[in-house]
Amino acid sequence: MIQYGTWCTQPELTLLDVHKFGTLESHDDAAGVGHVAAVLPSAYADTSALALVAERHGKSGVAAFLRNRLPTKKSARSGDMGEILATAYLHEDCGYVVGPSRLVDRDHQEWAMRGDDVLAARIEGESDLYLVKAEAKSGVAIGETTVMAAREGLARNEEMPSPHSLSQFATRLLPTPDHEIGEAVIDLQMTDGVRPQQVGHVMFLFTGGDPSVHVKKDLDGYRGTIRQRSVTLRVRDHQRFINEAYDAVVSGAP
Repeated sequence: MIQYGTWCTQPELTLLDVHKFGTLESHDDAAGVGHVAAVLPSAYADTSALALVAERHGKSGVAAFLRNRLPTKKSARSGDMGEILATAYLHEDCGYVVGPSRLVDRDHQEWAMRGDDVLAARIEGESDLYLVKAEAKSGVAIGETTVMAAREGLARNEEMPSPHSLSQFATRLLPTPDHEIGEAVIDLQMTDGVRPQQVGHVMFLFTGGDPSVHVKKDLDGYRGTIRQRSVTLRVRDHQRFINEAYDAVVSGAP
């Protein structure tokens, strides 16, 4: 688990109408690198495959296996890390079901994934399915252009999760203990479809800077009906953090 609470100052979310925004700020990058490196293998490979490789080839074999699955380009690593961190935030800090990592199914370690960056879900009350569509952005500095790009991602498909992404999300959940969520997603798609009141948006920004001015401007200008949450994870030495986490996996340290 990422365990943000052990290495980040927890955000005090600010209300803006019905929307919220806040910042997670690292106060212990080394601890953060350790937690992230520990979860990276399962973001890129099925746990049963990792267990098999470990049994047959040991820890060094796992590192060699993952070396062919992890991205090496800075841009690909940064983008993946944003998605992984956003997914962990929704699961650990917000209590949503996120399912197995979609990066496991990627055709090539340097290719960006299509569809919604992150989907999450939970049952509210006794039977109401609530979905979160998240857009993750990562960069040393995040300016207005990047925030606008994230907003464009959230606005796609009339602000709803894409049917293709939802189907993949549900399918990944079916063989897990959270299969009931997957079944509920499929049932929703086959019957009434997803409605705006069943969806929330999360814009997750992983950066070394402070994009709060652009985040607030974005929320001030939002005219849709979907509840919004914008969360910034601020790690001042952004690129070093990413490289150390990936390098730890490649060297077999986790």
